[in-house]
Amino acid sequence: PMAVPTVARDVYDVTGAGDMMLAALAGARANGIDWAGATRFANAAAGIEVEVFGVVPIPFERIHAELLKHQTTGSGAPRTLDQLMIELAAVRSSGNTVVFTNGCFDVLHTGHVRMLEEAASLGDFLVVGLNNDDSVRRLKGDGRPINNAADRARMLSALRAVDAVVLFGEDTPERLLRAIKPDVLVKGGDYTPEQVVGREIVEQAGGRVVVVSHEPGKSTSDMLQRMRTP
Repeated sequence: PMAVPTVARDVYDVTGAGDMMLAALAGARANGIDWAGATRFANAAAGIEVEVFGVVPIPFERIHAELLKHQTTGSGAPRTLDQLMIELAAVRSSGNTVVFTNGCFDVLHTGHVRMLEEAASLGDFLVVGLNNDDSVRRLKGDGRPINNAADRARMLSALRAVDAVVLFGEDTPERLLRAIKPDVLVKGGDYTPEQVVGREIVEQAGGRVVVVSHEPGKSTSDMLQRMRTP
């Protein structure tokens, strides 16, 4: 016997759930997926079906995103860009908006949390682009980061405001912005929208830029300086 865990659902209409289960199972097996994987795929498809009224086709991308969400939720692991793009396709297919912000987030503090909560309020799905360790070292100097990328990603993922974390190794997130094309790009700090890196990429794709002001004294550099001061 094989046990496949299920996820609690808001059931609106069970019509078509059995048909969806069988069709997804047959389709997965026909494409060479083993029984365990095919059963998980079919279970996810049927779970989505009961959340809609009537018999509604469920796009493959939405099922894939559902499986990915439960694979990554709670693990604290960052998404790969490929994983994220699948998830965002499902987010957008439901008419939801994507918000993006980025940073080093080396020593997480209340200023970060407030900025992320404000960013999340501007849309439906918040993606955080996180500088990897080499990138932080180039930007901040020797001795940084204090926390490695895996730990920083785990802390960010634990915040209710954050839906996904993706790493990048460049000094700026322009590559991610070209791929993700967020509806809203959020930057914390004393900038004007015209000064925000990636503004043109986002605006050319139809998005907008929002600047969230920093709280005075709430920065990683300030915290580290206070720790070093006798």
